[in-house]
Amino acid sequence: MELIRFDSAKAAPLPGGANATYVPIHSGDRMTAMILQLDKKGDTGKREVGTDIVLTVISGEGRLRSGGEIADLQPGDVCVLPGGILHHIWTTDSRLQAVMITLGSSGV
Repeated sequence: MELIRFDSAKAAPLPGGANATYVPIHSGDRMTAMILQLDKKGDTGKREVGTDIVLTVISGEGRLRSGGEIADLQPGDVCVLPGGILHHIWTTDSRLQAVMITLGSSGV
């Protein structure tokens, strides 16, 4: 078993994001996973990933745009995002933490 917690000292800036950091959990042929943190006014930037993504919100609130749909995010939400579609996650007044799992070998 491997236990991983979000540690801001070990977090890296999310490429293409603003006020966004991540801690890698796993990277392999079948899956890539990370703990994502968006601070207030955080933004992942718009990105398209070739494989499906499962996003599970741990804490905080934010918004998600996937294709033409927009959803408000809160703790406990699980979103399945189809690959090949533009996705965008952002926050306004709250910090958001989520686990993001990319299925397949494409990175987030």
